[in-house]
Amino acid sequence: MTPDGARRAPAAFALLAVLAFIPSLISPAYAVAGLLLVAWITALRREERSPESLRSPFVFLFGVLALLTALSAAFSTDPSISVRHLAGLSLLLIVPITMDLVDGEGRARTICLALALSGVIEGAAGIWQFLHGGDDLDNRIRGSLSHYMTFAGLEAVSGCLLLGIALEERGRRRWLGALAVIPLAAVLLTYTRGAYVGIVAALLLYVAVRRPKGLLLLAPAVIAVFLLAPPEIRQRIRSIADLSDTTNRDRFAMARAGARMVRDRPVFGLGPDMVQPFYPLYRDPDAPRWTVPHLHDNVIQIAAAHGIFAAAAYLAIVAVFFVRTVRKLRGESAPGRAAVWAGALLAGAALTVFGLFEYNFGDTEVEIATLLVFALPFSAAARAGAT
Repeated sequence: MTPDGARRAPAAFALLAVLAFIPSLISPAYAVAGLLLVAWITALRREERSPESLRSPFVFLFGVLALLTALSAAFSTDPSISVRHLAGLSLLLIVPITMDLVDGEGRARTICLALALSGVIEGAAGIWQFLHGGDDLDNRIRGSLSHYMTFAGLEAVSGCLLLGIALEERGRRRWLGALAVIPLAAVLLTYTRGAYVGIVAALLLYVAVRRPKGLLLLAPAVIAVFLLAPPEIRQRIRSIADLSDTTNRDRFAMARAGARMVRDRPVFGLGPDMVQPFYPLYRDPDAPRWTVPHLHDNVIQIAAAHGIFAAAAYLAIVAVFFVRTVRKLRGESAPGRAAVWAGALLAGAALTVFGLFEYNFGDTEVEIATLLVFALPFSAAARAGAT
């Protein structure tokens, strides 16, 4: 908070909350992000202060990732194409801005609820779609979004943040967590296996960190969901471990192609937006697809496109996030703050594991949600334990 006790930059925070509510709308989200940056800088000048967030080692890692991405564009196999990717790096500023503006528990809760309620609305639309024809692999639900995997990623974030409230809050606020049923049901109905694995992995991590005895209840709960799911979705879940499944073979083929790309250009990669045009040159001869938009894995995609050092920076960001969030959650006794840290841990874990099967860090809508979630445990509220 500012020295006189007032909350920092209320206008800028209002824009941040709007951004958290509209990650599914790319053009408006970019416009709001631009206004947010201007409002934040204006507030910093008016308050005559230098934000501590810009000196954070966590933000430094994002700076390293941005620098390595810019260098990969400069040394790209086609710089004229790769340079177009660099404008998107501006979104990384969401992290220091969120860290600075979220200076109390109330603001942290507001960001979580904005992300969560956006997902509830989209999830309700997706469930309606399922009930009106979007109930098979050829017509997968996507809400208002362009792709079912983007939809599944945002719904996973919403469901996990609401689960944090359901598991940690007390009193009437806890009932908000019941809304998690909507986005989690929507994820289930997308047939998106990576999201399934991500959410289950997130729950395993949460109960291991916070409620070890809950491990005894998690397995029956997962089995119950499986048994209650429509038959087509049960078959989809069974196919997760089926190595003969075409999409599973495709993922392995993409991983091998990515390894060849890294071997040829380890330092700066092929360059941003260069994996797709070069994939036919690196693919397995018997790969299911001739071309792919990306390699369906955050680490492999970043290593192939931007180089192994950029991939290492991404992994460092993820590792630091988990260490910080686990520590915050283990040491938290206040229900309100614990709900935020639990939601962040669940959402961050679900997104990270989902990112082993989908390049969701390069999906603008999901990236915005990811950056907001990742910033919360490093915010001013987290550092001060403020209410």
